[in-house]
Amino acid sequence: MKSTDPPHPDNKLVNLTPELRKFIENVGMYFENSGIPRIGGRILGLLMITHEPLAAENIASILKVSRGSISTNMRMLIGSGLVEKISPLGNRTSLFIYPDSALERRTELGLQSSLNFKRLSEQGLAALPPEDKVRLRFEDALEWSDVLIEAFENALEDWKENHHSRIKSTKLTDIPHRAPNNISRKN
Repeated sequence: MKSTDPPHPDNKLVNLTPELRKFIENVGMYFENSGIPRIGGRILGLLMITHEPLAAENIASILKVSRGSISTNMRMLIGSGLVEKISPLGNRTSLFIYPDSALERRTELGLQSSLNFKRLSEQGLAALPPEDKVRLRFEDALEWSDVLIEAFENALEDWKENHHSRIKSTKLTDIPHRAPNNISRKN
């Protein structure tokens, strides 16, 4: 963009510092290293630092990616519990946020995944004859599943106890709903 060009409409919505742009890119790289598309991580990084819900069009413009790429990755992020789709009353545009419940929801999904894997392992073990050496794999899988299930249950219990008591002990006006001044609204 030339300095004589009019400002982009999304520049009125957000002002990303170089540090925040780097954070967004690093979240994208983190997820890409975990087998998830980089753009999904970049979307998540952006939503984690915004103060306001964003429309898909705004996200696409800010991240300089196609609207189709946003839609594809948004389905995955919503399914993972890390992003929530909201539709304010009277507004036909869907908006997206990083919900306050994202961490709890991800842990619940991890617990459910571990329970599902345990059931599959039980099924595999039951299908094998008693003398088959491969049964050891399934016995290990069952033991590992139990370890994960217990860890997820303990993590959820600890989180709910500590996080919710912290919120109760803090005045409503003292609770930062989003990180302060990361992205500023421009008038």
